[in-house]
Amino acid sequence: MFPSTAPRTWPGSRRRSRTTSFGENTEMTNDDAQPFEALVFDLDGTLIDSAPDVCASVNRVLKTRGRRELILNEAKDMVGWGGRVLVEKALAATGDPGSEDEIDDVLQGFLESYAEHPAELTVVFPGAIEALEVFKSEGVKLAICTNKPTATTPPVLEALGLDGYFDVVSCGDAVPHKKPDGRHVLLVVEQLGGTVDTAAMVGDSENDIHAAIDAGVRSVCVTFGYAHMPLEEIGAGALIDRFEDLPRALRQIAATPVIPQ
Repeated sequence: MFPSTAPRTWPGSRRRSRTTSFGENTEMTNDDAQPFEALVFDLDGTLIDSAPDVCASVNRVLKTRGRRELILNEAKDMVGWGGRVLVEKALAATGDPGSEDEIDDVLQGFLESYAEHPAELTVVFPGAIEALEVFKSEGVKLAICTNKPTATTPPVLEALGLDGYFDVVSCGDAVPHKKPDGRHVLLVVEQLGGTVDTAAMVGDSENDIHAAIDAGVRSVCVTFGYAHMPLEEIGAGALIDRFEDLPRALRQIAATPVIPQ
């Protein structure tokens, strides 16, 4: 954990704060009303640590093609852009990048394997379910905005007991524009009945936060996910080290005007 600090500004960004809980009692309560009517969550790396199952499913397919297996850190570096990009990166890292037909075949094998083994190694991050419970009890509309494929997202949510929390689940292969395009976030906000002023995005990577910025939506970034760049440069309104700090972070960013990009 990091010691508590006052909000600070990074060059070239709107005001951001780091919300932490060193030496403080931060048990999540609903004593303070949440400032947003709608919250949009990324899935992988934000609510769940799914990289081990993603890696295992990719490796099952690579093995059938005589290729070496990926190690977990390699797989973490490949997630966030959707299933096809994951497969393209996996093939390139383990030999010949493959033809379009091979990419299609490996992608299909990956999706089938992952759907059959959605959560053998995956865990929900500590505090995530408790946070969702608090938001639901306060009448906040909740959504998933993920680049994860449609074939694998519902099985993962169901296996982890998360499927009942969300009013909208939007997958990257089911929309014309996916993250980091802000239109993905805007579509989800609209489906929730919210606006850029009444909604916020919670993610873990540059794809999430850049999509939120592109959409003109305030954002919070968790520090324990799969970001591919320094977190302090990612552009989120606040960084949090644990879910118990999310309500406070949302109140902090709600006081900061949305700056059009």
